[in-house]
Amino acid sequence: MNLELVFVLVGTTHSGNIGAAARAIKNMGFAELRLVDCCSHMTKDAFARASGADGILKEAKRFDTLDAAVADCHNVIGSSARDRYIAVPVVACREVAESLVVAASNAGDAQRAAMVFGRERTGLSNDEMERCTRLLRIPVNPEFSSLNLGAAVQVVAYECAMAMNSVSMNSSGVTAAAEPAPVASGEAMQHFYEHLRRVMINTGFLDADNPRNLMRRIRSYFERNRPTDTELNILRGILSATEKPFPPKNTLKSDD
Repeated sequence: MNLELVFVLVGTTHSGNIGAAARAIKNMGFAELRLVDCCSHMTKDAFARASGADGILKEAKRFDTLDAAVADCHNVIGSSARDRYIAVPVVACREVAESLVVAASNAGDAQRAAMVFGRERTGLSNDEMERCTRLLRIPVNPEFSSLNLGAAVQVVAYECAMAMNSVSMNSSGVTAAAEPAPVASGEAMQHFYEHLRRVMINTGFLDADNPRNLMRRIRSYFERNRPTDTELNILRGILSATEKPFPPKNTLKSDD
């Protein structure tokens, strides 16, 4: 299986929830936990709720920003319990898990995907959601949709494990369809956004003092349609060519 999953918690305020998340991912056979702007995870409450998943807690990596935490990931899946007015597509949890596994099974290189979970009370911010390639939603009772963070991680980890096991047991089934080439990593996309912003400012297309939501909309589009490494290289090449000064007209070759 060419799929590597990492679980990312953003802004968690209760250490016990981090421990519960560590237990959930270990239950399903996963091992990597990343923390963004979270409370301490090395507490008695965290280890008590981890119930033996101590290694995952001890090896959890901390990051200051979501961009840094998912820089090496090809797909970034955010969890969303509420409707938001953003352009990132929302997909059912099981469908997301199956699509990730199918894409990874048909890719030549290992694919790393991040499953991102937001704050206990408010979830992910709109800006954080727009860093995601897709959003997933766990089907719950609409009249009582509140789901504990540890439970949410458990459901997502279970669906991912089931999808991976299904491919392992039936290699002639869901992997038969051809899939697109592996997409660019989060780090590569971040370099592209910085390059694009610089070119847009230098050409006068973007007013740096009054950017409005232009960059956010552009980022949202490319996250929904994340390019492959080859496609990204082409886009970066176009930007680099745009930055080069054009030769004077009198030096251009003529047919005369």
